[in-house]
Amino acid sequence: MDRKKVRPSEVNSNIDATSWDDSISMEYHMKQWSDSKESTKAFLCFFADEIANSKNLVDIGAGAGAATYYLAARNYETNFIGLDSSEELIVIAKEMSKEFKLMNLAFEVGDWFRLKKWKGVDGVISLQTLSWLPEMRKPMVQIFEMIKPNWIGLSSLFYEGDISCKVEVYENSRSRKTYYNVYSLKELDRLANEYGYRVVKFGRFDIGIDLPKPKNMDVMGTFTERVLENSDSRRLQISGPLLMNWYFVLLEKK
Repeated sequence: MDRKKVRPSEVNSNIDATSWDDSISMEYHMKQWSDSKESTKAFLCFFADEIANSKNLVDIGAGAGAATYYLAARNYETNFIGLDSSEELIVIAKEMSKEFKLMNLAFEVGDWFRLKKWKGVDGVISLQTLSWLPEMRKPMVQIFEMIKPNWIGLSSLFYEGDISCKVEVYENSRSRKTYYNVYSLKELDRLANEYGYRVVKFGRFDIGIDLPKPKNMDVMGTFTERVLENSDSRRLQISGPLLMNWYFVLLEKK
């Protein structure tokens, strides 16, 4: 049975909380096991040295585990633990990873807002998760205070100026609300400095392939549009009505 389409006037009362284990989201998660995302490949290149020189890493917001597996399969000397707050996604991650029998990969249920204390973790990574949380400060403070890693590697939506945006997205046809927040890198650095960390490098992720526009325009889905920049063609990544300012960011202890 089709869901009732929500009118704009009904958004606040009828929209569901954010979920990543509905049928459309699950298709997104599972596709990555057979076709790794370009951003995952670029993440590995950007943080190659930090990952290779770490004994233990925690991946927060691992979803169904495909990206964590991709990194672990290329760094056998590094132990990876993938965390996600969805028990359903972690069950899938464990089942899917069994086939590959990696000794350096494990998955656990874990809430970014209520992390347990960890010992012996060299680094924390998170791919495409921070901007989908209601805010930046509380989850980052959890890492700083509870895990206390030597370094943190993030991919999310950022802006190089001192401007942050809180963006709430309502997919009315799905009765679904999500965040697509864009955080200031300067704000992130100020927060990090409060807890003995600092942003040491960052880089914009420019995708190297064309992504087609989704057939269903009522559902968020990333596609690319080409623009000219200094006589060279560059791909802008767009999802629904939003420009996706993807960045990789490395934070380290001072």
